[in-house]
Amino acid sequence: MELFEVKITALGNEGQGIGSLPSGKVCFAAGAFPGEKCLCRVISETSKYAVCDVMEVTEASSDRISPFKTADKVSGGLPLACLSYEAQLKFKESRVRDCLTRIGGIDQALLDRVFKPVIGAESPFRYRNHMQYAIRGNRIGLLCARSDELGEYDGKLIEYEIFGKIKIAVEEVFGRAPTRLFDGLVLRGSLRTKEILTEFTSSSGQSHEVVIRDAKNYFASTGLCDVIRNSCESDGFKLNGLLFRISPNKTSKRTRTGVRTVIEGVDHYDEIFCGRTLRIKAGSFFQVNTEQAEKLANKASEACAGAQVIYDLYCGCGTLGLAVKKKGQRLLGIEVVPEAVASAKINRSLALSDEEASECDFICKDVLKTDFDSLIKSSKIPAPDCLIVDPPRKGLDIGVVKKILELGAPKICYISCDPATLSRDLKFLTREYQILEITPADLFCNASHVETAVIMSRGV
Repeated sequence: MELFEVKITALGNEGQGIGSLPSGKVCFAAGAFPGEKCLCRVISETSKYAVCDVMEVTEASSDRISPFKTADKVSGGLPLACLSYEAQLKFKESRVRDCLTRIGGIDQALLDRVFKPVIGAESPFRYRNHMQYAIRGNRIGLLCARSDELGEYDGKLIEYEIFGKIKIAVEEVFGRAPTRLFDGLVLRGSLRTKEILTEFTSSSGQSHEVVIRDAKNYFASTGLCDVIRNSCESDGFKLNGLLFRISPNKTSKRTRTGVRTVIEGVDHYDEIFCGRTLRIKAGSFFQVNTEQAEKLANKASEACAGAQVIYDLYCGCGTLGLAVKKKGQRLLGIEVVPEAVASAKINRSLALSDEEASECDFICKDVLKTDFDSLIKSSKIPAPDCLIVDPPRKGLDIGVVKKILELGAPKICYISCDPATLSRDLKFLTREYQILEITPADLFCNASHVETAVIMSRGV
């Protein structure tokens, strides 16, 4: 095994260290930080760059902290786990600024005026309310990158403590009653309502009826549900539901769909978000960091202050729109997923009084295919004076950008989970809108992702 000494000079977009091999070829090494010297081995290579594993850090950065168990190797990536939190925030702020200038073409002087410090978390640990684990044999955990093997990591980095306890309890059952029925475990829950939702998954291609029958028999014969319930109750939590999902292909796994069966309880848990009760159903999207998501919602609320009509595009289960809406404001949420729209309507009833609920509507439409002129004429909700836009990672389709410009709302709050696609979209939106404020927020501590809230005003 040939090792090369590499000096790390920067961090890439995914949080991996960037350096050069002795040949001069650029290399990427996860878990290495600027200013460090490392002994690396090449694990893959193209004509332009190489990907390396760090075998030893020979000269450490002053920003390096006590190491966690090979956290940079697990799937989903925690490449910043050994970087001080202050340095993590600087990296994320720098990444957003770089994308805005390099991709968005935003003038540096303007950026200096409107760019706000990144919103960091009070604690960068145990923040995730939603974990998707792999099951391999009798063990439960996260897969190594580019592998089907479980990797070692410190649960303190991301998952709620109760999730770790549930995992241990389930592994004990697997130890005495081995099974190949399950290949995944999804845990979701709230530290505020103390409700937990547990879902075992299978990618089996067998008849659904047979797989569900076998899973039910396993739950009954092993007492697995009681084990999980007792584990929850011993820590002051309630097991709201135990579910089983068959997702036989990549698409159903990625979208958390397939054939879902409630084994016991219900298919949801409740969360308190911005002081309002929301119902989070299995498979639905909800930001994984509740406390930090509330800070993003506060930014959206600032943008919507004084508005009479708010449109929430890509509204999902209504989380953001319902969080920012004030009494007297009209809210229209638009979402293409029928299940999410159904959840949004439930959340409308849970979160608001009857009077305020009557001021909200949620419709199932593809934003790209929505004829807003006809919608405004046919509905009781007039044109918006504030837009909330919270698209998926790919950002806005150019057709959606055109529709937003045609709507001409006086204010926009764009919530982004990818600074690159945000910057691309701003390049078009700023033809008619002026940026008032850009604020990054760290919702994914120890990982490389960063969210950004942009507030814009039309023609001011």
